[in-house]
Amino acid sequence: MRLRRWAIGTLIALLVFAILFLPCYGWKLRSWLSPQSGAAGGDADSPNLAAENDALKAQIAAYENGASRLPSSGGHYIPAMVYSRYPLNFKNEILVDAGSANGIATGTAAVFQGMLIGRVTKVFPHEALIQTVFDSGFEIPARVGTSSYDGLFEGGSYPTVGSIAKNAALRDGDVIYAAAPGLPYGLPLGTVSATSTSGDSLFTDAAVAFPYDMNGIQTVLIAQSP
Repeated sequence: MRLRRWAIGTLIALLVFAILFLPCYGWKLRSWLSPQSGAAGGDADSPNLAAENDALKAQIAAYENGASRLPSSGGHYIPAMVYSRYPLNFKNEILVDAGSANGIATGTAAVFQGMLIGRVTKVFPHEALIQTVFDSGFEIPARVGTSSYDGLFEGGSYPTVGSIAKNAALRDGDVIYAAAPGLPYGLPLGTVSATSTSGDSLFTDAAVAFPYDMNGIQTVLIAQSP
């Protein structure tokens, strides 16, 4: 009987000592002696674990839906991710996650899958604003087809190429490409989808078709400044 009392007393003394002088071991001992307390601690931690899991899932989704498909820069382009435009989904401009700190300068070309989709108009340390070909203010000299007919590419909701020679032999599907100073020469803009005579009957106008959906673009390449 005395041995049992001595053992219990020793255990109590050790527990008090651990709680007072070794808090970490004291907490583990209390958790072991009180299973219900341990369960409560687990429930308290579950929201934190759930938040961490959600954060990891978000990072994985961002990688799978964009970063893993970043095209190769080829040594002359800077890859950048496009920030979401939801719920506005304007097509006339996009904001990307690279800026002057990455070597981006105003006036440089923005490219998607080898197509010219716009040019940089504003640069911040870690972001850049790109005016796309769907902006009404986007205008650049361009050439059309294998015969390289000169024209003026005019952006907007329905971009066109105007001021083409009236006798130009254009066909649907002819490639339209950039021929503007300050932009890489020959970058395709789109293809001819229809032709018409200009309002003054002096030129041919061409409607432009694009092989991509502007709202679906998540990554772009930006040309390095000379």
